[in-house]
Amino acid sequence: MKAVFEALAHHAVMRPGDVAFADGETSITWAELASRVAGAATVLRNGPRVVGLRLNGIPMVVADLAATLAGCRVVPVPWFFSPGQVQHLLADSGATLLEALPAASGGTLDYPGGADRVIYTSGTTGRPKGVILGDRQLGAQIDALSRAIAPGPQDRYLSVLPLAQLLEQICGVYLPIVAGATCIISPEAGASIFTGDGRTLATVAAQVRPTVTVLAPRQLTLWVAAIRAGAPVPDSLRLVAVGGAPVSPRLVAEARELGLPVAEGYGLSEGCSVAALARPDGDGMIPLPGATIRIEAGEIVIDGPAVMDGYLGRAPQDGAWHTGDMGRLQDGRLTVLGRRDGMILRASGRNIAPEWVEAEALADPAIPVAALVLTGEDQLVLVLGAARQPDLAALQTRLGALPVYARPDALLIVDPRSDGLIRPSGTADRRVAADLVASNPSALMDLTLAETAA
Repeated sequence: MKAVFEALAHHAVMRPGDVAFADGETSITWAELASRVAGAATVLRNGPRVVGLRLNGIPMVVADLAATLAGCRVVPVPWFFSPGQVQHLLADSGATLLEALPAASGGTLDYPGGADRVIYTSGTTGRPKGVILGDRQLGAQIDALSRAIAPGPQDRYLSVLPLAQLLEQICGVYLPIVAGATCIISPEAGASIFTGDGRTLATVAAQVRPTVTVLAPRQLTLWVAAIRAGAPVPDSLRLVAVGGAPVSPRLVAEARELGLPVAEGYGLSEGCSVAALARPDGDGMIPLPGATIRIEAGEIVIDGPAVMDGYLGRAPQDGAWHTGDMGRLQDGRLTVLGRRDGMILRASGRNIAPEWVEAEALADPAIPVAALVLTGEDQLVLVLGAARQPDLAALQTRLGALPVYARPDALLIVDPRSDGLIRPSGTADRRVAADLVASNPSALMDLTLAETAA
């Protein structure tokens, strides 16, 4: 993190009046940002040593930097955590919740090092676990992404993911500071993931004219739908990174045809976010500089300086991290197949990664959540939590590109608000989906594709 504060101090002297961050309502120059961060850090040095941050926009940027500068343990509080998860996060970390930014003057940006942060992963079941990341991991990740993306002062970053997410902390705050780039934080564009309408995201992008942005797959789906309906595509874009979950190859191809330079990324908090990134004009993800990726018994294993120190309250992490994700490496390019504990085994002996089938459903803007489940009769059912009528013909075409053994036999369309179907993280609970299938057999729609088995 030392490079971040050195860059901030440099910009404050060399470009004091230039805008560093804007969040729709306000903006802050490099000089103002440096002053506010240094001042807030003087207050935080005399306060709790573990701080939970639940702020938005520019106040979150200042608070994160100030708490780090003060040597605190920073615990971002994700907006999508349930009240129970937030309570566990604060109790487990011993953090004092900070919801207002301390104002003070004075201080410097000299960072002695030693601060760390705890990133809580929502996981698929149980309580969130705290991933400990310090200067080593963050420094390695910032350096690797700087080399992979090559950001510079000419860039304009559009931030549409919550700043409590590690990926956005790195890509939306630290990288722009190191590069001297302007970051535009747009809660309105980010809200598209809730509204199911990508027109605001498309409008903001046309106005801001960013060069780089990072999206969740759902946001890409909605943006593509808006462009398909006539929304303009900024010709300023050079990279639209998408990660967090598998993305339909057909969606990526369509996005590129429409002018969005989409590149898929793979990573996880335990590896300090990004471990591999594709090029906007190519297929397959390439490990970031400094990251080592190998496959052991089908599982993705990552190594390098960005691997976490460990989980809070557990033994320190030593060496490579076994991710629990299945994948393959071919010609140095990574393909992620899905979670090992989520694999579906059919009676034929075929393994199916449900994430890739679900991704084809999630390419439809009408479907915010999808789950693939296997019944006791070896029938694959794709459960669609649909906000409105989906395009079933287009869905069947996308599913038809899958291997025959992975194609669903039936569909079940349900209300996405069905109790427990959507977890706080926004992903589907397949156990709840399986219960919906079992309790609604008459509602299943046959989707068997008449093709010869491979």
